[in-house]
Amino acid sequence: MDVQYKIIGGDGAEYGPVTLAELKDWIRDGRVAWMSRVWRSDLASWSQADRYSELRPDLARVQAAAVAAQVARPCGFWARFAAHFLDYVIWGSIFLAVWTPIAEARHWAQPVWPAQLTQASLEQFWRELGPWMDRAAPVLYPIFMLYDVLLTGRFGATLGKMAVGARVTTRDGAPIGYNRALLRWLASRLSDLTFGFGYLLIAARPDKRALHDLLAGTKVVYRK
Repeated sequence: MDVQYKIIGGDGAEYGPVTLAELKDWIRDGRVAWMSRVWRSDLASWSQADRYSELRPDLARVQAAAVAAQVARPCGFWARFAAHFLDYVIWGSIFLAVWTPIAEARHWAQPVWPAQLTQASLEQFWRELGPWMDRAAPVLYPIFMLYDVLLTGRFGATLGKMAVGARVTTRDGAPIGYNRALLRWLASRLSDLTFGFGYLLIAARPDKRALHDLLAGTKVVYRK
C-alpha cells in the first residue's frame, strides 16, 4: 500500500490523507512549509515537514523562489497591457478555431462590424451581437479560463506574460498553483466589471498590483 500523508494546516485543521505527489502539489501551492506538521502512514507519527527527506527538495525550491520573488521588480502597466494583448490574440484564435465549425454547422451568422458607421448599421450590429454572445459564451469563457488557469497554475505565466518576461507569484513570492490561479482568474472578471478601473490600479500602485491581484493575494513580477 502506498504511503499516505496528512498535514496540520495554517488554520489548525487536519487535512488528508493524500499521496506524496498530492502533498508536493500542496507544497507548491504554499499550503505546506518547513515547519508544517506532517503525518506519514508508515511511521504513524507527526513530524515537521523538513524532517522528511522526500519533501526537502520541493520545500527548498519553493523557499528559493519566494526569496527571489520578494526582491523581484514589479511588472508595470504597459508590459502587462502588452501581455494581455498577446494573450487575447492567442486564446481568441483558439476560440475561433473551435467556434467557427460549430457556428457553420448550425448556420449561425457572425456579427460583422459595419463598413460604414451609421446609426442604422450600428444598431443592426448590436442587435446581432447579443444573440451571438449568448451562443458563444459557453465556448468562449471555458477556453479563456483553461488557457489562463492551466498555464499560470503550472508555469506561473501565460504565453503573453512569458513573452514580456513576467510571472505571477503569491505576495511572499511562492508559486500560486492551480487553485489560486483559478481564484485570480475569477477575480479578474471583477476587474472587467469595473470598466477597467481594476486594471488601472496597476499604474496607480507602487507594487503594480491590480484589483484581482489584491483579491487573490498575488503579484506580477519580472523573471530574473
